[in-house]
Amino acid sequence: MRLIIKLVIVLVIGLILFLTGVFFYIFYESKTDVSENPKFSKYLEKPIEIKSKSTLRWNKNKLRFCNYSLQANEDSNFELEDIKSVKKYKIGDFIVFNKALKFSNMHVGDTYYLIGNDTLPSGVIIEFEYYTNSQYSSEIWETEALFLKRIKNN
Repeated sequence: MRLIIKLVIVLVIGLILFLTGVFFYIFYESKTDVSENPKFSKYLEKPIEIKSKSTLRWNKNKLRFCNYSLQANEDSNFELEDIKSVKKYKIGDFIVFNKALKFSNMHVGDTYYLIGNDTLPSGVIIEFEYYTNSQYSSEIWETEALFLKRIKNN
């Protein structure tokens, strides 16, 4: 009888440790400032000319860092309950980013964002995030030719 009780206790403790590990794996995330990284610092604190139509969107649910995100290669007018376009950028407009952040998650991996501030047409100053380091789409500061050259070199 004692052996069965000890075995049950060991199994329960093992199950608790296993479930704790699974929950940690699912919910683990970290946010790190990578503004000093040379890969990103060259885009910070200076006006960057936009080379593709882009849209600034508001999202009801906070994304990685902000409720606003800059979408490259998009000229949209979303007007949904939880997502809407709040500002459009044309080719030749300038934008300034003030920090770079890394988001790490066990099941997503590392993703990188540039964070900027801008004023909406209503006069409200907001902070927004821009996903960068994509191998599959051009950055807002790249022409299509520069993007094709970059992916060819990778």
